[in-house]
Amino acid sequence: MKTTFLQKPTPKQLALYFRRTTGLEIPREHQTYKNNTPVPIRPVAEYEEMGGVVLSYVGTVQPDDNHKQLPPSGERTFGIPDDLIIKMQQLDDKDAEPVHIFILCAEEKEKETIIDRLQKRAEEENLSFDRELLHLIPWDSDTYWTRDFSPWWVKYTKIEEEIYAISKHIYTSLGGGSVGMIEGAEELDPREGSGIFRCNDDYGAVKISDFFNAPIRKWNKENEENGNQKEPIIPHRWFFSGLLNVGGNYMATSQGVIASSYLVATQNELPTDYNPEVPDAKAFDNRMNYIMEQTNRFLGANTYHVFTDPTETYIGHIDCWGKFLSDTTVLIAKSKNEKIDSGLDKIAEYFKEKGFHVYRVICQDICVTVEGKEQKTTAAFTNSLILNKHVYVPLSGEEIYDRAALNVYQTALGDAYTIHGIYGKKETPWLGTDALHCRTNTIPRAIVNNWLKSQSNKSSQQ
Repeated sequence: MKTTFLQKPTPKQLALYFRRTTGLEIPREHQTYKNNTPVPIRPVAEYEEMGGVVLSYVGTVQPDDNHKQLPPSGERTFGIPDDLIIKMQQLDDKDAEPVHIFILCAEEKEKETIIDRLQKRAEEENLSFDRELLHLIPWDSDTYWTRDFSPWWVKYTKIEEEIYAISKHIYTSLGGGSVGMIEGAEELDPREGSGIFRCNDDYGAVKISDFFNAPIRKWNKENEENGNQKEPIIPHRWFFSGLLNVGGNYMATSQGVIASSYLVATQNELPTDYNPEVPDAKAFDNRMNYIMEQTNRFLGANTYHVFTDPTETYIGHIDCWGKFLSDTTVLIAKSKNEKIDSGLDKIAEYFKEKGFHVYRVICQDICVTVEGKEQKTTAAFTNSLILNKHVYVPLSGEEIYDRAALNVYQTALGDAYTIHGIYGKKETPWLGTDALHCRTNTIPRAIVNNWLKSQSNKSSQQ
């Protein structure tokens, strides 16, 4: 039976796809997988110290059908508003180091245009802005969803020095429930998407890694040639998980706990786990055990919580309804829809049983009517960005919900954190399935500092 996905597959279509690819009638509500194999690495959590943010500055004109592998061209845009880019430098926080902004954009001439625009906006809003903290990574991505395709960071746990590594996944825009189905890709195996659709997004992790490591390796080589007069700078390592995945469906604590929706199992079909003539009910466990093994080896994970997405939306990303705020605290959405809220309640209870402090934030209906007939989509309040001691929360424009969401964050995190409410842009508004967490990603402070050292503290030959 042929299954054709539209731009946003319906829950019924996704259920059909799940049955076809796993042999199960419905996914189990919640399950925890374990792998206690000792590994010398651990995931880097979002709430750890960060020194940079990665954004995409993408073209708005899609390539024609004969050149689908090219990135978009024409006028460029950010997926986030200018004032958020400025605030993320955190120059007004006198107790913290500034944050550098790294922008994926292959046109060097765009840098001055961006700086001039941000400088003007900073003056209008009376915000601090430092042009020296803005850098271009010479690569054009296909989309501004940097969270989905950027690398995930891990840290060595048995080495005194701060040695980091990248864990690269295969970014897929294909597969049941994954973001941005593309015409012509409906019936492809998700693994065929790498190098076919959004290949520039998928390669973005490599370009980000090379941008930070290449000057460090050059610095070390020049230093060695000149008599090892300085301590070498340690470059980050590189791992490849072999998993199809998206960053929006990945939450991690610094203690090796990972959480996601069942989308990860839908996307990672094993070569022998399904016989269309005799469906194997163990296929799902086979997939999740394999995923657990890979995340243990290449992310340092020991525990994997996997959930049915209760929101019945097309995307299947956990950051649309859940977020780790610390190693022991999690934020789970609430809904005015009784059925959806029941599913979210069960997830909240599950986390409580696992020893987490659970906070809840109400999310209004996906669409609300404003200014007569004009429609706007709502913000997923869990789709926020934790950046050091600041949290940037997408706002919907509905004051009662916005105020409540900001209060929940402040209560959960305490006075040590500053909570910022951020409105989306009219041309790229926040969505119930896509807000500022999806459109940003972070770089650990040590990675940025090592890169800065390779830029400013040249070898003695210079």
